[in-house]
Amino acid sequence: MKFLLVAAAAALSVPACYSVAAEELRMGMAVPEQTPWGVATRKFAEDVASRTNGELTVNIYYNNELGDEQTMARQLARGRLDMAELSNVASSLLVPEYGLLQAPYIFDTSAQADCVTDSGLAAIFGDLFRAAGTVYLAPVDIGHMTIMSKSAILSPEDLEDVKIRTSPTQSDTYFIRAAGGAAVPLGTVDSMPALKTGQVSAVTTPIVVGVAGGYAAAAPQITRTNHGQQIGALLISAKRWVTLSEEHRQALTESARLMADLRPMLRQTENAMLDKVRASGGTVHDLSADELAAWQRFAPSVRAQLIAETGGLAAEKWAAIEAAKAACEVTGG
Repeated sequence: MKFLLVAAAAALSVPACYSVAAEELRMGMAVPEQTPWGVATRKFAEDVASRTNGELTVNIYYNNELGDEQTMARQLARGRLDMAELSNVASSLLVPEYGLLQAPYIFDTSAQADCVTDSGLAAIFGDLFRAAGTVYLAPVDIGHMTIMSKSAILSPEDLEDVKIRTSPTQSDTYFIRAAGGAAVPLGTVDSMPALKTGQVSAVTTPIVVGVAGGYAAAAPQITRTNHGQQIGALLISAKRWVTLSEEHRQALTESARLMADLRPMLRQTENAMLDKVRASGGTVHDLSADELAAWQRFAPSVRAQLIAETGGLAAEKWAAIEAAKAACEVTGG
């Protein structure tokens, strides 16, 4: 009897806003907490807890603590990891067609890219992610691809035969090769060592990833080609999703919309980092319309190659992206 009374008293001492049977979702991501992505994802987790009165919590593991992105993608699909925030490269391991979003110059303007990202991607790719064992909660902006180099590369002619690290994706590698570069596909962790040893003399990278990774020390010339759009994904395992109540699913869906707040934060960080590069003696090259057109002329052939080699539903999904772009133009997006 004494035990029962103590247990009852303990239960009553639990704050009313939290459930004794609180559920935890373990979530992995590659980047550190003190980054735009870490900050945005923490806000997402806090919002989930708030919406569910603490009944559902998202416990985030940063900096590849649960394994690299390839490992997290596999574990997610098998139901061994609850959630993950993945780059486009890792997301494309689950849904190869998602890699189409990195096609060179896929969007005409930043406003169009933002509109399609916010309003169209879940509808276009959600079925494929579900077939891969995951549920697509939100797109994750990572930034535009730029070129960082030891010597200035302003035109495709400057790139000729230059050994340049590319993202280990078809889109980035095909584009750089089409433009005349000697592409060397490498993962992020191998890029800085390759620059230091002279294996490559330039890299393609999103601005924040490149500058935060210290590339500017070895490659202080930054050319804003903006030739690829890096869009990752916030995902939950389908096996875990079906165990959640409808209320908890709704909370995750609503809270995931906060990931759109990442975009202005990311762009502000990009500008601050570029100012830091300039202050330390580096050079940032913003291309004129004519200079940009010299790079853009390679895009159509690379897009066609990308669609053909991706296979699957690539052609269908490409048409859906084009339709979403057209819809955004009509609505002013």
